Amino acid sequence: MLLALVDDDPLAARLAAELEALGLDVTRSKIDPSVAIEDLVQQSLRGGARGVVVADGRRTEFWVAEEGSDRIAMRQELEIEYSPAMESVLSLRTVEFLRVSLGLAGQAAAPPAPPVVTPPPASPVEPERRVAFGVVTGVVAATGRLGPYATVGAGLRVRVVGPVGIEIRGLAPIGSQQLDGRAGPIDTSVWLAGGGLVIAPRLAPIGFELGAGAMAAAVRGAGTDQPGGAMGLTDYAVGLALYGRVAGRLQLSRAWALRLDVLGGSTAARTPNVGAIQDSPEKVTSWGVGFVAALGGIEAAF
Repeated sequence: MLLALVDDDPLAARLAAELEALGLDVTRSKIDPSVAIEDLVQQSLRGGARGVVVADGRRTEFWVAEEGSDRIAMRQELEIEYSPAMESVLSLRTVEFLRVSLGLAGQAAAPPAPPVVTPPPASPVEPERRVAFGVVTGVVAATGRLGPYATVGAGLRVRVVGPVGIEIRGLAPIGSQQLDGRAGPIDTSVWLAGGGLVIAPRLAPIGFELGAGAMAAAVRGAGTDQPGGAMGLTDYAVGLALYGRVAGRLQLSRAWALRLDVLGGSTAARTPNVGAIQDSPEKVTSWGVGFVAALGGIEAAF
């Protein structure tokens, strides 16, 4: 079984031709980004395939099953710096590894690599990266009298099954804003924290995420007890925000990626009110019946 991200992958076409030249029956299939590679491999092995090869432009990864079983006996990954000449080397090395692993060493070997090119060493198989932690900064805007404000935040994503996982994230304001109340100005700031489910297919070098969940929306107001009063009072209001999120990732390496998030939601289920800090409660404004955040930052996977 030969898997590739796109139907016209030149590396996949070269591998198919060379494997068929060895007398092997090759079936080609396109990778479903919503299914983990390990799951696709297991499906192919259970369907009777003796080996599975994944071609990804400048990288190949292959699994060989124990004879008469769908248990994996060997897994190997090969990677090169991309160029047309090195693509030929990568396909030859992959076919040679498979020829030996499948017990075909007595058959005619694939043509030797051009003598002017030195094959790169095989890359070791790295452990699967299931956890990602990112930091972001950006702007939050919402309904109500509180204007857009700068924010900084962090998020933790854990992949559970295939592309599906859970996330925890929070946003903190950078500074505060003043709103006019009956007793004078009220310094106001908003914090968001919560989590939910996330779908994050493993696509390189560009990937995307979809997330949804719930957050606590905590609003802090600080002012005086009466006009011109010397006593300062602080009030907190906590609401419930339901949110949805879409994000894009650009991989810089196996561990690091740049990311851009757009998060939107509503506190209509339980809206926090700003400004009830005097003896007689006063609602200066409600926050977040509709809100949106545009964020950018960096993420590390481990």
